[in-house]
Amino acid sequence: QTRNEENPAASRTPNDFTAENYHSMVEAKNGWRTLCVGCTCVLVVVVCSLAGALASSRGRAAPPPETIYVTNAPSSEPIISPIEPPEDFAFCYESDEEIQNSTRYSNIRASLVNSGVSSSQEFSQRESYQRKSLCWLAIGDRLQLDSSDPFLQQRYSLATIYFHFNEPATLIEQGWLSGRSECGWLPAIECDSRTATTVQKLDLSSNFLIGALPKEMGALTRVTYLDLSNNLLEGDVSTVIRSWSGLERLALASNSFASLPSGLGDLKGLTYFSIAKNDLEGPIPAAIAQSTGLEFLDLSMNDFTGEIPTLLGSMSSLEALYLHKNALSGSMPESVCILRTMSLAQLSVDCRAPGIEVICDVPECCTVCDRYDSGGVELGGMNL
Repeated sequence: QTRNEENPAASRTPNDFTAENYHSMVEAKNGWRTLCVGCTCVLVVVVCSLAGALASSRGRAAPPPETIYVTNAPSSEPIISPIEPPEDFAFCYESDEEIQNSTRYSNIRASLVNSGVSSSQEFSQRESYQRKSLCWLAIGDRLQLDSSDPFLQQRYSLATIYFHFNEPATLIEQGWLSGRSECGWLPAIECDSRTATTVQKLDLSSNFLIGALPKEMGALTRVTYLDLSNNLLEGDVSTVIRSWSGLERLALASNSFASLPSGLGDLKGLTYFSIAKNDLEGPIPAAIAQSTGLEFLDLSMNDFTGEIPTLLGSMSSLEALYLHKNALSGSMPESVCILRTMSLAQLSVDCRAPGIEVICDVPECCTVCDRYDSGGVELGGMNL
């Protein structure tokens, strides 16, 4: 009895022991089942999250890192982007041997000869400006136009200007002979606004150009604006511009021209013509009146003599006529004074005392009696 009291388990029956153990085992098993279910749910959530993230990453690219750029302050004036110089092509015009087997050179030469812009004889002369222009176009030009390109002749004609006038540095600074299209040789050249391929404006003013124009310029038949002022040019520009039927503005001031262009009256679209400050002498040619479309005519600062042609009165479109700083004499023709009642707003001539050369009989016929500046502002006579 004492033994059983000290060890209660010894007094239990087998059935009592089994029932108690069963309940303990059930409780333990239920706990492990709950724990497993919880872990399984957590694992499912984690796997689903990873799968969703992976699918999303496959659907769209990761955004690139943000880049911060530091730029210079804006310039006050437009600048020209850096340009590549032409490839070395001096060997082409220094020797005939180097180019004998060049198919490209031969094809471009044949194309230019067939167009009539230059001749085989001119290309055969080493160091000629035509030969240098051809060599640059075939070998040195980074643009590498094909011999059948419709703008090959235009690009060649512009190159002849550069080489004919001994390679002016001012033109190189503007991008001439660069690998860009000639429409990018700014500001001397502007092309048509519709296609941006055909040269329409050519401003060669103040480039230290000496002598006559190269005849190859005549191929630029679509030019409407030509400014050659402030150079030392001479000769007859009509040899170049004769076929420029669309020419509207021709500026030849401050050069060494000794005569008016011979074919000026054939340019029916011409509205602006200035040949001030040249070497013109003798009477004013009456043929100038054939340019009936002119709105602006400047013959000032030359050595014209004699009387003013009455035919100038037939130029009914004139808005400005400058004849001052010449050696003209007589009276202002009445026909010209009549234009003052029409569109002619500015008329200058040497009519100021004490050195009167031309008499203005009609009151208020002459608006300026001595000189004016380039902006139309009077510098000593009556106001314009």
